[in-house]
Amino acid sequence: MASVARLNRQKAKRIARVRANLRKGNRAGKPRIYFHVSGRHLYAQVVDDNAGKTLLSCSTVDKALQTTAVKSFTNKEFSAKLAHTLVGKMQAANLKLDAGYIFDRGAKLYHGRVKSFADALREKGVSI
Repeated sequence: MASVARLNRQKAKRIARVRANLRKGNRAGKPRIYFHVSGRHLYAQVVDDNAGKTLLSCSTVDKALQTTAVKSFTNKEFSAKLAHTLVGKMQAANLKLDAGYIFDRGAKLYHGRVKSFADALREKGVSI
């Protein structure tokens, strides 16, 4: 069985590799959409790396997304709902959807919940 320390080192390397590629590809200073999956909830943020500020955020912890009493809010259905909520908040904050954003998936593979979130953003008109 793999040690926890080794697994944590591997995860840190994956995160660093993804972020390094994002920095290389983001020479224009575009805002970044960060998507995170925890054990029970999903989180999304729009981050301006040039200013070092989070422009807005949303998660499945918000009462608007918790329509039913379920144990975990981390399936594909909730990731698509989270994307629709994020787009609504972006429009309310007067952020341009077609301005071009960088999608930061962290250490997660582009599959399942991450892919569902990104596809729902694209359907709503966000250019990533």
